[in-house]
Amino acid sequence: MQSNSILGTKYDRSRFTLANPAPWRTLERIKGQRFLDYRALLARAETGEVLTDFPVEVLLKTTLNCNHDCPKCLHGMGVFPAGVKFNMKLETVQKVLDEGSKKGLQSVVFTGGEPTIHPRIREFIRYAGALMFPDISMVTNGSRLNEGLCRILVESGVTRINVSLDAATRETYFKVHGVDEFDKVVANIETLLRVRAEMGSELPLLSLSFVLYKECEHELDAFLERWAGRADGGVKIYPYKNIFSVVDERFSETYGPGRKLLAQLPQESLPVKLGAEVPFVTGYSVECMSPWYRCHVGINGELQGCTTQGFCDHPDMVMGNIHNAPFETAWKSDAWNTLRDIVIKKEFDRHPVCRTCQRCV
Repeated sequence: MQSNSILGTKYDRSRFTLANPAPWRTLERIKGQRFLDYRALLARAETGEVLTDFPVEVLLKTTLNCNHDCPKCLHGMGVFPAGVKFNMKLETVQKVLDEGSKKGLQSVVFTGGEPTIHPRIREFIRYAGALMFPDISMVTNGSRLNEGLCRILVESGVTRINVSLDAATRETYFKVHGVDEFDKVVANIETLLRVRAEMGSELPLLSLSFVLYKECEHELDAFLERWAGRADGGVKIYPYKNIFSVVDERFSETYGPGRKLLAQLPQESLPVKLGAEVPFVTGYSVECMSPWYRCHVGINGELQGCTTQGFCDHPDMVMGNIHNAPFETAWKSDAWNTLRDIVIKKEFDRHPVCRTCQRCV
């Protein structure tokens, strides 16, 4: 490791996570008072100062399917099941967003699997846009970010797009994504920037993420050099979290068994996290207040008290279902309140999933 590498510095949450203030200041300037009000409410909710009637932010797991084979991901490695029936229905999206629009939902995030391969993702985005939530975003691998979709993102008022890139070269990208699509994704990023300029918009802001582990650490500096000045939504660097650690004998109860069992995965294909002696990782900790202000919604309407991939999908994190009772009922339930008490007191060992999460970096 070179002495002048970013890896030799202390991890900076204010620079390399959503805590980076610069993109938020840009959005506040563009979107005005309603966005400022949303951010003020979020600041109170994410510290446990206030419990809103509905999550401030909802992440919609639109599909369990993915077109990449990332060894860092439960979707890419086949631990989750796959197929047409593992796509979220429009009815589920509408049910969540309709209730949310009446009860104070501010931020909607489309996730997956890979959300852009859902056959109705454009309808989902338009539906959220029509309800005019202050903040609408999507997390994507960027492989389907074509001109038509980019135009819909701009037209629907999407505020942020996060592309998981994780590499600076085609060779390393293939190692970490399992597909040879680096050049395609980079071209799609350029398409997004061009389309929004042609449409006279500054939105959606572009953010790029880099999951940091042994197989790609050598490209972090080159990645930052290329993209830090162009990603107006910020660059997000996350030390690899071993999400495979949450896969136990009960994990598949939420969606059913995947295409592969964890024991069937070749160990040499799985990512290797950085050692604790690397300064960038030293002192890094998992910080969580998610149960106070946001949640994940699973493909079948599961309401999940966690928003971290894999960990949120464990049955111990399922607090209810939007198709069985109003969202607010689960949001204010004893189970969710217990989870809030755990995170605000940092007593993570009281919950089996939280305990595992805290030990997996």
